[in-house]
Amino acid sequence: MAGGKTTPRQKMINMMYLVLTALLALNVSKEIIKSFNLIENSLNTSTSNIKAKNDMTLKAIGKEENESAKAAMVLANDAKKITDQFEKNLDAVKVDLEILSGGRSKDPQGMLVKGGVAELSQGDNMELHSNYFLLENKPQRPDKSAWAFAPAGKMRGDAVFESINKTRDDLLAVLDKAIKNPNLGGKDDKGETKRLLEDAKNGLKQKTALMAENTKNSEGREQKWVSMYLEHSPLAGVFALLSKYTNDARSLESEVTATLAKAVNASDFKFDKLAAVISAPSSAIMQNQTYEADIMLAAYNSKAQMNISVGGSPVEIKDGIGKYKVTGGSPGEFNYKVNIAVPGPGGKLENLVAEAKYSVFPPMAAISADELNVFYVGLDNPISVAVAGVDSRNVMVTSSAGNLQPIGGGKYKVLFPARQGNEAIVSVSAKMGDGRVVPMGSKKFKIRNVPRPVFRAGAISFDKPVALSALMAQSSAVAILENFVYDGVKYNIQGFTFTGIGRSGPKKTSVSGPSLQAIKGILGGMRAGEFVMFSDIRAVGPSGPVFLENVSGMLQ
Repeated sequence: MAGGKTTPRQKMINMMYLVLTALLALNVSKEIIKSFNLIENSLNTSTSNIKAKNDMTLKAIGKEENESAKAAMVLANDAKKITDQFEKNLDAVKVDLEILSGGRSKDPQGMLVKGGVAELSQGDNMELHSNYFLLENKPQRPDKSAWAFAPAGKMRGDAVFESINKTRDDLLAVLDKAIKNPNLGGKDDKGETKRLLEDAKNGLKQKTALMAENTKNSEGREQKWVSMYLEHSPLAGVFALLSKYTNDARSLESEVTATLAKAVNASDFKFDKLAAVISAPSSAIMQNQTYEADIMLAAYNSKAQMNISVGGSPVEIKDGIGKYKVTGGSPGEFNYKVNIAVPGPGGKLENLVAEAKYSVFPPMAAISADELNVFYVGLDNPISVAVAGVDSRNVMVTSSAGNLQPIGGGKYKVLFPARQGNEAIVSVSAKMGDGRVVPMGSKKFKIRNVPRPVFRAGAISFDKPVALSALMAQSSAVAILENFVYDGVKYNIQGFTFTGIGRSGPKKTSVSGPSLQAIKGILGGMRAGEFVMFSDIRAVGPSGPVFLENVSGMLQ
């Protein structure tokens, strides 16, 4: 803001300008917010489908009348209870954030997916949830109910972090119980069931996406998961992330339940009724990203002579599991039908049918300057980059000018030791799961020099007559940046020449540094109506040394 005296109207204009530029800096495009809503709806649909498949597998286990099936049924229900509680935990977080942010849009255009959830009223909000997750939990939520998983006093973001990892560990522990159960892993079948359960547990431990981890940045400092994924994403992105972890938990529950079903008759797999299971790490992919799904029987024989087809085309089978892959083309939602032909009891061929769907989203990168859409020479210009559905560790960012340095968690700074043209283009690409690098978008930024500061004698400007007593009271000269929105940018006065022009003629002195003490001897012999001038003013700032404009004024 400007120094000296400013009219109330000008102060209001200056404040409105600062607020506007701050809003522009924090702006997240509507297209990105809509994409997060589409991803949230797609994940919610996928989660519902997985829950339905889990119920089918439970029914299949329940129809087996033996001790192994009874033991598997108890453990499968334990896994369901664990995931039900986890989903309830994350739903509690969503309820809080919806209440605090004003809920979801009532506009019909805010309903992007028929039958799904509408867009959030404040989907582009970047602050509300940051404060929410970094505060300690209170005994009561706004709707007067208590969190079941977060005791009072624990930071809310840490409670979510711990709940994700605890749910993963608890679901894997169900298989540990199955391994030790005398009717499953402990039964006398030459260790076949035990090996099946142990191999499944070790495989799931490696491949499950239900995990929250802190990481380290390029400088070796720890970056908290809460800060990377909850604090620095728009509110719509947080809701999509919470839906993703609910989907991951249901997927892991599905794998655990299917493994228990296999263990019921691991040595012969003589199920009278079989359920087809389609297991995919994600139902939402971007253009050029590969969609992968495991297609299997809930209780299957790795040596069974079965055939699997998708849309009439045969699918590769490895150890009794069909491996289906398709590359995402144009954006949209795609359905596919699976047919499994397998010999049933008595050798009669049985056909099992299942359906699934996946969504393809166009590649999108959100690139925003943390201050303005301008890079300044000599400053640490901060920017944030996020690509929906891609871990920040797999995002690559380059700048056509300047020196771009990663900070961590999707944060970067762009340095310009000297002016390099008038604009810089920041480009983003992402590494896909299959190893390919795909362009995600780019954004253009202007390059500007930091504006030249103006000279002040302490708090005094020289746009009108100056009281001699007030000038005598000032201790140091300063260089002021007027209407510059970057905080912490300073220029220091290196020296100046002071001239007092009085009735007895001009008196001059050269001063090194910002102190005004050396000019007070001259000021002491001056009176109202005489003139003072500051010239040859030297200062140094982020972009190096500069000369300031001369200032002068009449004493009163």
